[in-house]
Amino acid sequence: MITGGDTVLVACGPVPAAIERFLDRWSARWPQLRVAAGGEDADAFLPWVPGAMRLGELSGHVLVARDEEMVAGWDDSGYVLDSRQEGPFSLAYEPAGWRSLKAMALEDPYVRTGFGYEPYEISLIGSGLQMITVVAPEEGPFRQAVVDTLTACLGPGPADGGTAR
Repeated sequence: MITGGDTVLVACGPVPAAIERFLDRWSARWPQLRVAAGGEDADAFLPWVPGAMRLGELSGHVLVARDEEMVAGWDDSGYVLDSRQEGPFSLAYEPAGWRSLKAMALEDPYVRTGFGYEPYEISLIGSGLQMITVVAPEEGPFRQAVVDTLTACLGPGPADGGTAR
């Protein structure tokens, strides 16, 4: 059952490594974290153990639940919040089908102060762009926490010359 909403992120870099960083961080919030890789039809939810699951290099789909109780209710309830205001979510990633993207700069990209700013269209150009789709329960603090945590993990990690997040 699909009942949640999508948030699409565009990133450059090794997305599977970022998802692993995300799951490591999320497991601190959900110590009984259960993960299934392979898509909506995946039926083998396993406890999250860093490094134990192989994610697809170019594309993949990961289902995430807090515990066995959330896994059991997912088919009947879909992407909905439970009594703790948390719910299951999925992360799908694949190469973007384009090398440039038109976007609206809603905030001043130069971070200037004291100037009036009017949003304008910009072009993002690059190779190796990946689309990551987060399907989670409807808008609210939980969904925002998922997206914010994933966004933080999409930056470079220690193996990529960055810092751990």
